Amino acid sequence: MTTQQHRPASGLDELVRAVVEEISRRAGDGQERAGYGSGPYAEGVQDRWGTAAGAQPAAPAAALLVQRSGVYVRTDLPVVPTPDHDGMQIVQEVTTMPGTVALEERPTGAAMPAGALTDQNAMAVEQPRTGQPPAETIPPGAALDLFEELRVDVDGQAPTMTVSGRIWRLITGGLTWMAKVTKQPDGSYTGPISYRDGNGSLRPATSISVQLTGSPPLQPLAARVAFRRPGAADLVLGYTFARSAFREAGIEFDRVEGAEQTDAYALHDHPVRPDGLPDITLTIEDAFNRQGIKVTRTGGGNVIPRSASVDDKWSDIEMHDAMQQHWSEWKPGPGGQGVAQWQVWTLFAGLHEPGPDFTPRQLGGIMFDDIGTAQRQGCAIFSDSFISDLPPNDPAPEAFARRMRYWTAVHEIGHCFNLAHAWDKSRGTAWVPLLDEPESRSFMNYPFLVSGGPQAFFSDFRYFFSESELRFLRHAPERFVQMGSIPWFDHHAFEQVRQYSAPSPLTLSLRVSRNRDHEGAYRYGMLEPVIGELKLANTSTDPVMVDRNKLMSDDLGVVIQREGEAEARMHRPYLKYCMRPAPVVLQPGEALYGQIVLSSGLGGWQIAEPGTYRVYAALRTAAAGATASAAGSTAGQVMAAPLMLRVERPASREQERLADDVYTDTVGRVLALGGSRVLHGANDVLRELVERIPGEAVAKHAAACLALAETVPGKVMQGGGDGAAPRLELTTADTEAGRQRAEQAYGDLDAAAETFGHIRLTRNIERIARSLGQQGAGESATQLVSGLARTLENRRVKPDVVKRVRKLEHQLGGGE
Repeated sequence: MTTQQHRPASGLDELVRAVVEEISRRAGDGQERAGYGSGPYAEGVQDRWGTAAGAQPAAPAAALLVQRSGVYVRTDLPVVPTPDHDGMQIVQEVTTMPGTVALEERPTGAAMPAGALTDQNAMAVEQPRTGQPPAETIPPGAALDLFEELRVDVDGQAPTMTVSGRIWRLITGGLTWMAKVTKQPDGSYTGPISYRDGNGSLRPATSISVQLTGSPPLQPLAARVAFRRPGAADLVLGYTFARSAFREAGIEFDRVEGAEQTDAYALHDHPVRPDGLPDITLTIEDAFNRQGIKVTRTGGGNVIPRSASVDDKWSDIEMHDAMQQHWSEWKPGPGGQGVAQWQVWTLFAGLHEPGPDFTPRQLGGIMFDDIGTAQRQGCAIFSDSFISDLPPNDPAPEAFARRMRYWTAVHEIGHCFNLAHAWDKSRGTAWVPLLDEPESRSFMNYPFLVSGGPQAFFSDFRYFFSESELRFLRHAPERFVQMGSIPWFDHHAFEQVRQYSAPSPLTLSLRVSRNRDHEGAYRYGMLEPVIGELKLANTSTDPVMVDRNKLMSDDLGVVIQREGEAEARMHRPYLKYCMRPAPVVLQPGEALYGQIVLSSGLGGWQIAEPGTYRVYAALRTAAAGATASAAGSTAGQVMAAPLMLRVERPASREQERLADDVYTDTVGRVLALGGSRVLHGANDVLRELVERIPGEAVAKHAAACLALAETVPGKVMQGGGDGAAPRLELTTADTEAGRQRAEQAYGDLDAAAETFGHIRLTRNIERIARSLGQQGAGESATQLVSGLARTLENRRVKPDVVKRVRKLEHQLGGGE
């Protein structure tokens, strides 16, 4: 897949490596030591990143320079100076876990020298002077269930000059704190604690001072941290080095037959590159490892065959079903839902099938959640998309395509670590305030969006994440980063949508396909999915160029607030698209359209319980560019009028009884995606809806999902997770069952248009009708499409859409 190989190590490299390995072997216990081994903060012999390609270390001694960044664990507890009646000062050391530390006696007033260590690496606190408050203490009982670690990020590759810590106690909960530090003349690192998440009383300090000691392999690395706050003595704690990687995760790669798997790239493969970029081959694991995130392959490596009847275009449903069936590392939790774990599944496939209004080749990759409440555990790379295009007049077009595929893979996996796009960080509830970085040379930026395009991007790209991204990866609370934990994009600082946006030639609308009640609200029955439709219109008198994919991009933000609840929730769809911009000129009066499932998404059902909801939508447009967004300007943003919805109380006891089965993660996914061929439990619930409450709107949605799965053949991944070789098979269609389900869903097309919306109704019927026509049920297909065309005409849908439907009707009826 690459044209160049890793630069062979020189004889000097090999000699230095052998010396380091021998020293490490003699040091001892086989555990990882700072500066040695395979971690991202290994010695200079392994870290030649900052030198020009081909440069050699100055001397073998360079390999012995210690890099101290990494994770340290606490090995002592606070020392409590207590006066002794015999004139002696007893330094009482609290029990550690595991084991205990004996008491040590010292003469009154003879404090332990700074930095001195007891046999158990406990730090003593100097005896307080007269008038000073006593040293802070932690009662022994409360410390028995204590776990504490320190994250030091001050040297090595791309240091962020950050020190953070994590504390956990069984009874009182946990705390994550973070401080930006600067190096002092005495070699210590000091700075204020600027961020806390959790129980702040576990460490009420306001600043820290960190002293790093030790010279491996003769002395283990250690950290002595003084926690300070006004009016109190320093709390001094000791930590020892544990590992160089801030996070550790497993990854599994699988490839569909015929797709290109680009999981490594030779950095000198393409002549457009930064000066001094080393001549090495970088794997996906390397891309993360060298930045302090240890990624290891834990399985996969399968080439998944597909039969002749299976094409290489993947729908959203097929992608989701493939993850459910195949990923070998998925682990079920309570109720069959997935559990959070440091694991990622990556599938290299051919093409995506986003729908009739978009070109499949525009989507290079997709990050999507997995089973149950576990999210951000998988992604797919589409190698037959634009990321494999050979640019004209490029000096090495094949290498350019390889580089784009590699960048896409790391980019999508970065999303699984909960990283946002570089230009889209000012969203979500803040963990720390983040600014957009539209010009950053990061894996999380798009090369074609920066000034100067890919040429400018790759001329400066050194295959790193940005500083703020690295700080998030290395120091954010674990649940923010771990796959399968909190929803994607949570705690990424959502820039509040302003009440008054700057004037724009574009207008955004969010609507549903039904009439308002007397209070201006749109009423929905309980259990009924809410599907909105978006419209981005040029309301100016001049042509405006926009991205055709804008309504599917991260530039769209939707917030849902239920009346009576103080906190609004950001809507997060189940699927996240990373698409190449497709510029299109909107003439005055023209518009782009899209649909959005509002009722459910990542994090569960957001519009479910009876009550009144308000939905707000805001869109960053191409106008004014990304620079305005980074500066916090209202220019380049449009906001839709709030949409007010009212969910009715249960119409029957039967409807109320079904609510517990419907308001689940899996059923919400199937209803949002339009069907599933493998989530059999959810499909059973849908069948029950059709049988028990056939007159309710939710039954139409259930029948529509079943009709698609039964009528339209699709790819299903078999094997792999159960030990058998994975394979792709095409499901068979049940024409008669599908026709009956379609009748249940679309028998009353006007009612169907109200609950599905015009966009989803049209797409669903077109797809089912084509499949029925291919299966010999042309008459049923023609009747279905004919009824759709009449309904759309009566509801005054765009003439172009009606024309397209009439053309399909003609084709199904035997016309050309």
